[in-house]
Amino acid sequence: GLYLLYLAFKAGKAALSSDKDQLRPTNERKATAATLYKRGLLMHLTNPKSILAWIALMTLGLGPGSSPYTVLVILAGCAVLSVTIFCGYAIVFSTAPMIRLYRRARRWIEGTLAVFFGFAGLKLLLTRI
Repeated sequence: GLYLLYLAFKAGKAALSSDKDQLRPTNERKATAATLYKRGLLMHLTNPKSILAWIALMTLGLGPGSSPYTVLVILAGCAVLSVTIFCGYAIVFSTAPMIRLYRRARRWIEGTLAVFFGFAGLKLLLTRI
């Protein structure tokens, strides 16, 4: 619950900030494509929700008598799906029309996320188990 409230705070702060604050240049040197890919991969691989989702998929695909070949095929399929989907996201969301659309809708998106995360966080904290 507290983490969701933290996300709500960050999203609310971003929603209330001006576009100039969000788009100001940084002094960070330009990262290479390989560095950006590694950063995104590491972020995805350390995401607990992602890890649990992949574990759930593996348990659905593998039975008690599954061969090592089946494990390899499922892992390879998951890897191909992941790379394809996330490269697709990168290509689609880096196009000029999508960047313009996001810049126009950014504050609404961040505000909606703030409300959603805040509600979910409070609900988790206030619900008795």
